[in-house]
Amino acid sequence: MNLVEKPAEEFRHIVRISGTDVDGKKKIPYGLSKIRGIGIRIGEIVCSLAGLDANKKVGYLTEEEANKLDDVVSKFQEQKVPPWIFNRRKEYVTGKNLHAIGSDLVISLRDDLNRLKKIRSYRGIRHELGLPVRGQRTRTSFRTGTTIGVSRKKIAEAAKAAEKAEKEKKKEAKEK
Repeated sequence: MNLVEKPAEEFRHIVRISGTDVDGKKKIPYGLSKIRGIGIRIGEIVCSLAGLDANKKVGYLTEEEANKLDDVVSKFQEQKVPPWIFNRRKEYVTGKNLHAIGSDLVISLRDDLNRLKKIRSYRGIRHELGLPVRGQRTRTSFRTGTTIGVSRKKIAEAAKAAEKAEKEKKKEAKEK
């Protein structure tokens, strides 16, 4: 009889899906939300498309299930889902509905900002200057750099310096 029995399912603490390390302790939708461009709701949709239980932990996925999830995530826009769920509807270059994830999403967002800056649109200029883009007020918020105000320490130092100067003037007046 073997004293050390192998568990029925191997638990993996980190699972690699779509080029991202996913925590094995989390449920599948929450684990998938760590991939840039996928939220919890899209994670639930991916689970149903892959035919997996959304309450299952990522660490208990078999290699085949993880590969199936990876395929569904990478080909999400080819699945039968409504186009309003994609994050790049009517994309600028192709005009198609796309769903970008990972580094593709970062690159496309950077390209969008560079295009706005290049055509000198209002939003592009605000991005260049580091100011709020969506119409917020700037009188009190979004202040950067040094603060304009008086600190107690500076007031105390100025008062001491004034006292010293006054004492020196009195000494000079007595000596004359």
